This record gives sequence, C-alpha cells and structure tokens, in this order.
Amino acid sequence: MDPKAQVVQLKTQLVSEGHTRYMLAETDLMTLRIHCYAPGIGENALHAHTKEDHIFIVLDGTAQFNTERDGKTVLTAGKNQAVVLPAGSYYQFCNSGQTPLVLARIGAGQDKADQRLNPDGSAIPGRTNEHGAAKPKLIEGAFFQ
Repeated sequence: MDPKAQVVQLKTQLVSEGHTRYMLAETDLMTLRIHCYAPGIGENALHAHTKEDHIFIVLDGTAQFNTERDGKTVLTAGKNQAVVLPAGSYYQFCNSGQTPLVLARIGAGQDKADQRLNPDGSAIPGRTNEHGAAKPKLIEGAFFQ
C-alpha cells in the first residue's frame, strides 16, 4: 500500500481558560497536534519522554519552557519560534503571555512505547492534571487559523 500525502489545517478555537489539544495527523513515526493554552496555563509538571523527540512551534503567543532536570533553565519562545526537545530532555512550559498560546506539537520516535518520567526517574502514569489544568472555556467565534 502506498502512503498518502495529506494537507492539514492549522486551526483551533481559542480558549480563555484551560487548554485544548487536537491530533491533526499521525504516522508510524510521528504525530502532529495543535494545542491552545489560556494565559498562565501550561504542560503538566517537569518531565521527560524516554523515546520521543518533540518540537513545539509557537504559532501565536509566548511560551516559557523550564528545562533541564532541575527546571531552572528558562527558554522563552514567541510567534514563529520553536523549541526542540530530544528524547530525555526534561521540560515543562506555560503560556507566559496575556493572550492565548497556540502551539503545533510534533512528536517523533520509532517506538510507540514512550514513557514520561519525573526528574527522579520514576514513571508518570497517564496524563497528570498539574500546572493549572482546567476544563477549557472556548472563546466564541475566536479562532487561530
């Protein structure tokens, strides 16, 4: 069977609370998602992925990434910038701006048995609800596209 090319739309509804994440495309080796975070909301606790590289592309807004095992190295990425996180890189991030943060997230790896690890090396079961996780409140009629 021949693989099929496709076009996906980088569009998502903006949020005023919480965050959203939608899968746009998936292959055997990678995933593409679009995420939207309200101001002050971010990605879980400090963690690393064992078998998956990540690239977070800031489509709109500003993201603050805390990196390294201690979380003290700060990277700030704005519109049209990306943060590259090889497997094993510790990180957490949040929307450090005053407007919704829209990210494209690419995950790539040959082994779908990726695990998330705490800085002490222990496994994180499932998805955690830390760092301001809340049910998203969509902004009516407001979209990134």
